[in-house]
Amino acid sequence: MSGSGMSPRILKGLSAALAVLATTLAAPLLAQEEADRYAFTQDYEPAPALWELSDEDTTIYMLGTIHLLPEGFRWRNPQLDAIIEEADVLVVETSDEDSEGAMGSIAPKIARELANRTPTSAQLSPQARPRWRELVAMSGLPFDYADSIPVMVALLGFGQSGLEGDPSSYDHGVETVLQREFAESGKPVESIEDFGRVMYGLFRVDDAPIINELDMRLRRWRGKTLDGLYAPETQALTGDDYWEMEHSWARGEVEEDFDLGFGGGKIAEAFNDVLLDRRNTQWAAWLDNRLEQPGTVLLAVGAGHFEGPDSVLVKLAERGLEAERIN
Repeated sequence: MSGSGMSPRILKGLSAALAVLATTLAAPLLAQEEADRYAFTQDYEPAPALWELSDEDTTIYMLGTIHLLPEGFRWRNPQLDAIIEEADVLVVETSDEDSEGAMGSIAPKIARELANRTPTSAQLSPQARPRWRELVAMSGLPFDYADSIPVMVALLGFGQSGLEGDPSSYDHGVETVLQREFAESGKPVESIEDFGRVMYGLFRVDDAPIINELDMRLRRWRGKTLDGLYAPETQALTGDDYWEMEHSWARGEVEEDFDLGFGGGKIAEAFNDVLLDRRNTQWAAWLDNRLEQPGTVLLAVGAGHFEGPDSVLVKLAERGLEAERIN
């Protein structure tokens, strides 16, 4: 799942909490004339990557997921169906129930952060300031709103214009389907983390080095597409080429590296720290502790968390735990 595509496309496979945000910001309807552009075919049997972490009385199956998928995209197989049937509990990044109150609980803290923040435009150089307005206008977000929030949070919203017309939906994403099935069968659904704390972490990142890099990127930006802010502009993909990330995931391909799509530099480092390194470290500790409870668990979290040098698998190995790939 490595690559240099826009961050929202990559984040579809990374964070359930951010996938909810993406669904809120993305275009609500797929225009009929766009249908051919987003058509896909699956001439293979899906087998997304699965791992098993176990001891004498506990088995934890770990499934890397894509949180937003188009209707009809196949990802089930008999092996996975058997695991779903066997599992006593489903664990996701943040369950639908837990996410409902998550932002409300941190809203006062975020309000305090914003009250003390100098607008982004006031921190940029005279050369970069008008380009910032162009970028915000291209994103479709209100300028005053985008200018008031931390750059990292704004960048996540900016990329949604790159998803305009994309028929992917949280309704068809892996966690949504699994949560619905577990609820219907009366089996519990739990969260591995607090969505509010993750989002608050984005608001707490030191803005100064982020602003400096944004200023440099804006002065170099050619102003044509959002893609060009992070990497050289590429030709728009269509059909199965557009869905390459989803096809690779459904085939069970796991890369040694993971690219969030923000290029190199301070912005990429900050996203990696907040969205990957910290969370994967905490998740590995959670998994280690969960082995002390007997039973069978299905953990379903973004596929990107199983790739790269900061993956959950690496963090488990650092704790002396080995997860076995089972497909």
